[in-house]
Amino acid sequence: MNYRHHFHAGNFADVMKHTLLLALLKRLNQKDKPYHYIDTHAGAGLYDLSQAEAQKSGEYLSGIHRLMSLDGSVKRLAPLTVQEYLAQVEQLRTERGRGWYMGSPWVASQLMRPIDHASVFEMQPTVLQELQYYLYDKRFGIHARDAYEGLLAVIPPREKRGLVMIDPPYETERKDFPQLVELIAAAHAKWPTGVYAVWYPIKDRPMIERFEKKMQKTGIKRQLICELCVWPDDTPVGLNGCGLLVINPPWQFSDEADAILQWLFPHLKMSEAGGHAAVRWLVGE
Repeated sequence: MNYRHHFHAGNFADVMKHTLLLALLKRLNQKDKPYHYIDTHAGAGLYDLSQAEAQKSGEYLSGIHRLMSLDGSVKRLAPLTVQEYLAQVEQLRTERGRGWYMGSPWVASQLMRPIDHASVFEMQPTVLQELQYYLYDKRFGIHARDAYEGLLAVIPPREKRGLVMIDPPYETERKDFPQLVELIAAAHAKWPTGVYAVWYPIKDRPMIERFEKKMQKTGIKRQLICELCVWPDDTPVGLNGCGLLVINPPWQFSDEADAILQWLFPHLKMSEAGGHAAVRWLVGE
């Protein structure tokens, strides 16, 4: 996978990540107290899918394009959070053009209230400039900072409540994500009550099993695994599926996440045989 997210914007993994992110933020909004949103690898914030990068990969065609092309009667049967996600996409397209899609900081900006704040990190200079342009929001602190250092510097936030979205460049991660596990463990030790959402690609099931075992060995409680695999595990493609590891998920999020993924799977699957959508506890209370 090419780390520059312009190539992957709007693909099935983005659909999964952004619907679940929306669900998490909605649940944080249920309490009157403010929270802090942290995005460790923010990207550009918004993406024009008509540009060369997205057109070259064409990944959005089997992701958001599929969902937006569904009949309205089908969309109305989707879980409420999926409907709200699709409404966000439609609103963005109405404002900017049919080819536009959002990144996770923009999704968060639409859900956050005036009392909430965010810290987002992006290291690539040109992408950072785009992010600063698209996400001009006084609630957001935008930092040209390495997430592996920056995250630990900004937690715990003064709000005491919050969500950390972690979606690192897996091109630089070794096979079973040891750097990522170390970051999560260090962050949790410093802010054990925060909600952590960690997106990861699924290409090789044994590697994912090793990653899960490493996470179990951290001793962190309340680890929820959400998976959407649009291809069978043994299919030799670039990306069979993706996962979202959620630490400290809000009350009833697991049930909502399962309903979301079970609805998304038949609309996004790439093979008639195999693939799956599943939500399970990796570590309980």
